[in-house]
Amino acid sequence: MPLSKGCVFMSEPITMFEVTEGKAYWLQLGLASGHMAEVSSADALIVPEKDFRQGVPYVFHQDTTTLYQYLKRNVRGQFSIEVCADDHEFVEISLHSASFRISTIVVTFAVAPLLVNLLSSYLYDYMKAKPTDNVEASLVVEDHECRAFKFNFKGEAKDFNLLADKVGELARNCEAASSKKKGKTGK
Repeated sequence: MPLSKGCVFMSEPITMFEVTEGKAYWLQLGLASGHMAEVSSADALIVPEKDFRQGVPYVFHQDTTTLYQYLKRNVRGQFSIEVCADDHEFVEISLHSASFRISTIVVTFAVAPLLVNLLSSYLYDYMKAKPTDNVEASLVVEDHECRAFKFNFKGEAKDFNLLADKVGELARNCEAASSKKKGKTGK
C-alpha cells in the first residue's frame, strides 16, 4: 500500500496519517535545551501534547516518567530514548477516566516494532491492564525518507497487537524500500 498524505487507512481502533511533527519538528521548538545532545541522537523521543489547555503549551500524560524509566530499563542497549523536555518544561496531566494513556513517542522505523512490543509489555506487566481496559497511544514513525506517519490507537488493550502489526508493516515496507534504494545507488 503506497503511503501518501492524508489518511492511509482508518480501521478502528487505529488511524494512520502523514504528519509534519517528526523528530526535526520537535528539535526546532527548542524544548529540552538542557540535554539537546541526548535528545538529538535518540532513536525515540517521548514528546508532549501541544496546546492542551490555554496557558499551558505542552503537557505529558500521567505516568510519563514511569514509562520513560520502564523503557530505559528494558531497551537493553538496542536503542536510545529520551523525553523531549527539561525538568522545568515537564508538566504532567491527569485525566480522570478509565483509559490508560501513553504520551506520544516519535521513533525511527527501524526500532518502531521493538518499541511497540515494549509498550505492550508495559501495559500488561507494569500497568496491569486487563484485556478490556481502554488504551490510548500515539506513535509517530519516521520512514527511510524522514517522512512521519502518526499512528493513533484508541481501543481495548487486547487489540493493542493491531498497532504492532500496522507499525511492523510500515517498518518492513521502509526497510525494503531503503534496501532497494541503496542497491540502485550502489551504496
